[in-house]
Amino acid sequence: MRRVLCYVLATFLLVALYGQIFMELMRYEGQLENVDPVTAVYWVIITMTTVGYGEVIFYSPFGRIFSTLVSLSGIFILFAVALPLIVTPGLERLSSELPSKAPPKMKDHIIICGYNPIVEALSENFRRQKVPFLVIERSEETARKISKKYQVIWGDPAQREVLQSAKIESAKLLIANEKDERNTDIALTAREISDVEVVALAEDLARARFLSYAGATRVISPKSLLGTFIAQIISPPREGVFPGAFKLFGGVMAPLPIYPGSPLIGKEVHDPVIPETGARVVGMWKRGRFVSIPKEEVIRSNTVLMALGEAEALDRLRDLTIGPPREGPLIVIGYGDVGRRIVNVLSERGVSPSVVDRRELCDTCFRHVAGDGASEAVLVEAGAKEAVAILIMLNDDSDVVFATLLARNLNGDAFIVARANHLSSAEKICRAGADYVASVPIVASHMLAKIAQKQEEEFTMIYEELEMTRFRVGWGSRLDGKSIGELNLPEKLGCSVVAIERDGRGMLSIVPETVVKRGDLLAIIGSFESIEKFGRRYGWRTPLKWKHRSA
Repeated sequence: MRRVLCYVLATFLLVALYGQIFMELMRYEGQLENVDPVTAVYWVIITMTTVGYGEVIFYSPFGRIFSTLVSLSGIFILFAVALPLIVTPGLERLSSELPSKAPPKMKDHIIICGYNPIVEALSENFRRQKVPFLVIERSEETARKISKKYQVIWGDPAQREVLQSAKIESAKLLIANEKDERNTDIALTAREISDVEVVALAEDLARARFLSYAGATRVISPKSLLGTFIAQIISPPREGVFPGAFKLFGGVMAPLPIYPGSPLIGKEVHDPVIPETGARVVGMWKRGRFVSIPKEEVIRSNTVLMALGEAEALDRLRDLTIGPPREGPLIVIGYGDVGRRIVNVLSERGVSPSVVDRRELCDTCFRHVAGDGASEAVLVEAGAKEAVAILIMLNDDSDVVFATLLARNLNGDAFIVARANHLSSAEKICRAGADYVASVPIVASHMLAKIAQKQEEEFTMIYEELEMTRFRVGWGSRLDGKSIGELNLPEKLGCSVVAIERDGRGMLSIVPETVVKRGDLLAIIGSFESIEKFGRRYGWRTPLKWKHRSA
């Protein structure tokens, strides 16, 4: 509408200008009977629209040149401006009506109410696992934008008719993914017409009980989960406790960030000092991208090791990844939902951070610097040059990148953790100097994917591009009798066997000479694409995470 109004105003001004020139040229030619505004506007309009009845004409060369200019400008405005700006979009809108109902054959699907970056990450998980889903989006503009990628219904998910048109009666899960107040309305409406499981994403855990009162079966807060996870990473390590770890065949697999000053920096992944700890590195993230058992890879700051072993062995390896203790402030930039959760958890553990936020915070028990977190002067005032760790939890990824560059330039030895609000920003933030990048969409997508698959809901993975599957070696499998070195899965497929369960006992020490036998349960880790290649070669077409498969 704004563009149409601008077009109408510009056309009106152009007609007025042409009319004034018309009257001046008529005076010049002596045709004084035509020197009036009505005749001027009439002549300009019929000339611009190329009607040209011919009762009012110019005789001088200047008049004829002007007539030609007016006619050509009318043709240009019609075909180059009016048609693409007004006519074509209108026709496209009429020809591409947004669907108002779910496909007739859709069932056992997942309904997602509200689109945001979380849906972008979650949809990839659902697509990989061939889980049908549709998005109900109340914004027409957003619905049109995503309709080419997803099955979309344009409407208000808090309305009974819209949920019924999404076939809620045959859905297996409804995800309320809007503001807390709207999620409450959605849950109330869904509970009125269906007993479908409702998962509500809460911005504030303090409101979780209200969502439950409204009928939500489960309430999760991705921002609170992310804040807790980051606070656990930054807090002084506790023996046998590893944030983001999960149990595997009697051992523990955990991500271990490399902190500035770690004695492992500059060493190769297979350096003897690592096996001496009793733990084994099974993969690593380099600038946000997972690499399965890299060979001759040098460990650097800005990487995260995925290690497997007994808890005591992981403790010894973690001591090496952290390096010697340092003294200095811990700074949290951004006191939003994630930043507030980080500060609360740190305070509970006896750590008092400094907080940088644009707002004046009142009644706080921590040091606060009011200002822009992407300002060098503000970061210096907060103590960035002496900081041990800097946590950048801003809502805008451009600000996160800029603040990361500033923080790294001010302090090359600080451990910098940054929040990525969109998946596409993670790599840029790593390049800017962040040692660890965490993402709300990834946290939420992993949690929701587990709920959709009826798996354990314990929060484990926080990384993109990491998949895990368990694979049973059956009769006649091409894996039977082959050694790990002979299979050479990292080089051939990009995935690797990290552990084996044989006769009910876990084997965590996997070496090239380890032979795979019929009946073994293999734990395989890698990117989705690499695991899919493994499945096509050895027994299934599209693997599901954490599911047992037989070769």
